[in-house]
Order: sequence, then C-alpha cells, then structure tokens
Amino acid sequence: MENLIYDIISWVGLTICIGAFFIKDVFWLRLATLIGCSLLFVYYSHIAIPQGVISNLLVLLINAYYLLRFAAARKKAASSDAVPAALKPQAE
Repeated sequence: MENLIYDIISWVGLTICIGAFFIKDVFWLRLATLIGCSLLFVYYSHIAIPQGVISNLLVLLINAYYLLRFAAARKKAASSDAVPAALKPQAE
C-alpha cells in the first residue's frame, strides 16, 4: 500500500511538470514546476535514486528562488505605487 501512495505521488508530480509546459504565465509556470518537482523529489527520495533527487531538488530551488524574486518585485512595485505622486522624485 505504501508503494502505491508513492507511485501516485510520482504520477501526480509528473503530470504537473508536463502540464507546466502548457502554461504561458511565468508565475504559474514556476509554481506548477515547483509543486511537481517537490512531489517528484519525495518520490525519488523514497526509492533512493540520487540522480532524481538531485535534479528535482535543483529545479525546485531554482524555481523557488525566482518565485521569491517575483514576490519581492511585486511587493516593491506595490509599495512604490502607494507613495503619493507629489512625494515621488521627478525625472528630469
């Protein structure tokens, strides 16, 4: 039964990763890939395949990094929009 659960995790992760190829929005593409690779990381960790663990961990970390950069840029843009126009520096 335990192996069936891990097999289901691997199929769901693989489906999400393949489905990410059809996503045009970069945020959702990275999020889908992050989730899919997380599931595949769990699967490959369970069956002890180092290549699968390392490759999925790397893709997971790369996508997490870019999602955090995206969130920081979005937060910065939101905070700069909150500043009244009179207080913003004028371009010459």
